[in-house]
Amino acid sequence: MPTINANRVGSAIGFGNSSFTTAREGNAESVSDNPSNADANAINHFFSSGRGGGTHKIRRVFIHFDVSSISSTPQDASINIAGHSQTSADIIVVKSNAMGADGSTALAASEFFSSVAYGFPFSSEITSWSTGSNSIPLNSDGLNHIGSNNNLTVAIIEHDSDFQNTANTSGTVSSGIDFGTTITLTYTEAASGYSHKVSGVASASIGKVNTVATANIGKINTVD
Repeated sequence: MPTINANRVGSAIGFGNSSFTTAREGNAESVSDNPSNADANAINHFFSSGRGGGTHKIRRVFIHFDVSSISSTPQDASINIAGHSQTSADIIVVKSNAMGADGSTALAASEFFSSVAYGFPFSSEITSWSTGSNSIPLNSDGLNHIGSNNNLTVAIIEHDSDFQNTANTSGTVSSGIDFGTTITLTYTEAASGYSHKVSGVASASIGKVNTVATANIGKINTVD
């Protein structure tokens, strides 16, 4: 299975605020370009109760892959991340245009919220996080993006509060990342050959047509 290493990684910590909306939608308090240490709270929604309603704080991770070598939509693809320590936050991968959208610049504090495309999730909700290896399958939108773009830039964010835009006040949740281990994208290349239904049968269920393997068929009855 082909593997592409992350070209650039950015880690960001938001400002703490009693307003969840302000904490979520403001700039970052600090950012780290290509971090290399293990971080127990890499993806995080922090909440501490207290007078005035308590304090919210959010952390996000941004990743860029150069996918220019992939010429068509892959059959499947996964982002692979080494976990660390904390494993309590559900997460999700969403589209982003951070880091110049092509990994050419370091993550900026101003990109903390503005670059996160909440309406374009590239994965489903991930409800299990390990201190070992974690593989996040991309959905069809993520796969189609890879097939039609030279760059894949994503944000990995906490799901229940950050993605859902819901002020969870039950406590802090975090999923850690060992940034010392390279983050990778693995994928299965697009199937070659004829890719349409034949007599109502999906191409995935057809191995041969008139003894000819579908991988060697470009047209059937002059139809591409």
